[in-house]
Amino acid sequence: MVTKVIPFSNSDQDDVTVPSKWKIFKLQRMILLIFGCWPSDGLRRPWHMKALAAINLLTLAVCILGESLYGVYSYRNGRLNEAIESICPTAARLSGFLRMCFILNNMQKIVNVLNRISNIIQTDQHPRENSDTTRLMLLGQQFTKYMLYASVGTAVSYGIIPYIIMAYSWFQGQYPLPKLLPFKLLLPFDSQDPVLFTLSTIFLNYASIPTVTSMLGDVTLFTGICIYISGQFQAIKLELEAISATLDNNSVKSSASETRRVNLELRRICKRHEDIIDLVADTRSAFTPNILIVYIFASIMLCVVCVAVFAVEGIYKLIYIPYTMSVLTVLYFYSYSGTVISYSGDSVQTMAYDFPWYRFDRNTRHLIQMMMIRAQYGSNVDVPFFETSLASFSTIVRTASSYITLMKSFL
Repeated sequence: MVTKVIPFSNSDQDDVTVPSKWKIFKLQRMILLIFGCWPSDGLRRPWHMKALAAINLLTLAVCILGESLYGVYSYRNGRLNEAIESICPTAARLSGFLRMCFILNNMQKIVNVLNRISNIIQTDQHPRENSDTTRLMLLGQQFTKYMLYASVGTAVSYGIIPYIIMAYSWFQGQYPLPKLLPFKLLLPFDSQDPVLFTLSTIFLNYASIPTVTSMLGDVTLFTGICIYISGQFQAIKLELEAISATLDNNSVKSSASETRRVNLELRRICKRHEDIIDLVADTRSAFTPNILIVYIFASIMLCVVCVAVFAVEGIYKLIYIPYTMSVLTVLYFYSYSGTVISYSGDSVQTMAYDFPWYRFDRNTRHLIQMMMIRAQYGSNVDVPFFETSLASFSTIVRTASSYITLMKSFL
């Protein structure tokens, strides 16, 4: 059975033909299209988009191999500083490479999640829900912009610092002037040759594009989905509050007409609550490998940064400021996404418990009790070994701070 894919526009000029609901993933789509793999185009992607994704994956693989060999070579020759310095970009590229591979592998699952969100938006026309969707759309886009700025800042730092060092050497009268590449990797040729140096610089600067998009593509999409889901939980809570506000607080037992009205409303809300919980489960299934990779690699990279800050000398220390910020940003927004889903799901349980269910008949009470039971187990996107929450983020940051304190005592 082929899943129906929601059509997307390829330019802002076609916004009139694109349903406004997809604007909540506008920037996420742009980032993933730059890499060549927007999930909802997966079943009908043209050949040039598939070729772009293959080229970007190959570019990342070449950089990972070259930087890894350079790190091993430097370590064997006693240049520990250079070995440590090569680990950070290698780990970032490897993390992005694996995450994009899992995005491509789980394409159908992500398509199903996006199409379910599309169906929810198409069927829900309540003014309050439209207002919440607009508010969350703006919030998700702001998060995406912040992550994009942090990652681009890191890539620009790696690109311009070699030129700053070469310019400084030129002003100091150093001759011959050493040619420095944006990233340190082992090459099968002499990088000091002018032609080969120019080609290598162009290639490595281009490699920053798939590096940034691979690091941001899944986290921005995941954050956008989670923020939207939390908004749906909040809408359910507001609907329960609205029903409670219409009840007669002076009566101990509801009338038959009021019971029928509330029962119909609760049936719709209960069905919607079940759909959102199922959507959370589908999201967790689609993004579990990516979440696990982010937590593992973020923990490793933060520890490496702690060592590199003390081991690396000179202007290269400046690289680790935006680099640390970009790693922390990716880790934070994955953790924040899990927290908002868990918190909003628990708020539905609290509101259902506070609802005056005891005033209605057995069928109506059963609907409320079913909502409380389903919400009691909690909605989360946890993965093995890690709880996707701000508590995990805090633990990782505190551990990294402990490593910094430990390194100060030895260095």
